[in-house]
Amino acid sequence: EPFAGMQYMQAARQIVQNAPINSVPSRAHVADKVPIPEDLAPSVGGSSKKKVLSTQMAFGAVLADLSKSKEPLADRILTAAPDVASTTNLTPFINKRGVFTTGEDEHDDFKIIQGVSSMYNWAKSGKGQHIELGIAENNLVTLLASAGLSAELFGHRIFPIGTLYDPFVARALDALHYGCYMDSRFMLVGTPSGISLAPEGGAHQSIGTPLMGASTPNLLTFEPAYADEVKLMMRHGFEMMQAPRSEGGCSIYLRLTTRQIEQPDRDLHSDGNLQSDILKGGYWHQAPTAATKHAIVFCGVVAPEARAAHTQLGDSVALLQITSYDLLHLDWVRKSSSSHISQLLGLVPAAAKLVVVMDGHPLTLSWIGSVCGHCVLPLGVQDFGQAGDIPDLYRHYGIDTQAIVSKCRL
Repeated sequence: EPFAGMQYMQAARQIVQNAPINSVPSRAHVADKVPIPEDLAPSVGGSSKKKVLSTQMAFGAVLADLSKSKEPLADRILTAAPDVASTTNLTPFINKRGVFTTGEDEHDDFKIIQGVSSMYNWAKSGKGQHIELGIAENNLVTLLASAGLSAELFGHRIFPIGTLYDPFVARALDALHYGCYMDSRFMLVGTPSGISLAPEGGAHQSIGTPLMGASTPNLLTFEPAYADEVKLMMRHGFEMMQAPRSEGGCSIYLRLTTRQIEQPDRDLHSDGNLQSDILKGGYWHQAPTAATKHAIVFCGVVAPEARAAHTQLGDSVALLQITSYDLLHLDWVRKSSSSHISQLLGLVPAAAKLVVVMDGHPLTLSWIGSVCGHCVLPLGVQDFGQAGDIPDLYRHYGIDTQAIVSKCRL
């Protein structure tokens, strides 16, 4: 009894029952679903598009296309960053959509400001769709979590997208956990990530963030290697951000990089089976056979090293890409032998070894040996990063092509 012990128990109950906040059937609203375009950004991905680029560039290009779109989704996006908007490729979106302010409009046209040469056009108005924060990652995710409850609180869906340097996800973990605990819906983009931001040294390099993402409930982590995968994952993310929990609805975490790599010659948009495998967490570039002795299992930005090692070693080695270690593990725990990872690794001969490699802590992928009982030879980063160029750092930490080849020869 909530009012037990009160002198005027019945009167207190009546006051609460008659309060305006309780005059509506429910305080939780149900927002109309926002249609998501089948192709978020026609200029991104595809066999005829740019051949060398990074996943961060692809993310920015998708938002740039959306900023020019008349789709309802484009008007519902709210971007935010803790002082890293330009270095995480939000600039084209902000130039087009502007910065939000509750004060007077401020015009900031770089073409007419005398004596200023700038590619930025950060006009401020009540219609702006970006909020710029200081260097305060916890505030960023608090904002994302608040905006991500807009559908439930007000009946109108906002799609909050926040960018931050991936190592500083750790600064925002408290707000991230509370936001996901509240079942808020947002897209968190950690970029650049890993040691691939080589020249900036260990302070800006992330090691354990894959495990942070994978261990946070109501948050789905993806780590793409290619531009077309980024676009597909963003589209899937927008769908998941407005799906009910009963249908897998959740927030999204994308771990991206600034390292530019060669893109595959394919048309992912027209390949439904490959799209499905990517969104399930992994797919074969080269499927195993009965003669397979090793399978190289890679994730994210080390794709060029994994593919180069596979080319050197020949047909006795299979090549598997992981796009979501988070989703694969969840699916395996729930479905065991019928899970996607079980189906993938079930093709690998029992005596074959799995060489797993990523720009992150090797624990992230080492568990896959338990799926079908394969021996795992893990490669990854376990120490704070050094300053240097990418080839030197990859060699130093043992995630370069030669390290993969050497493991496959054990």
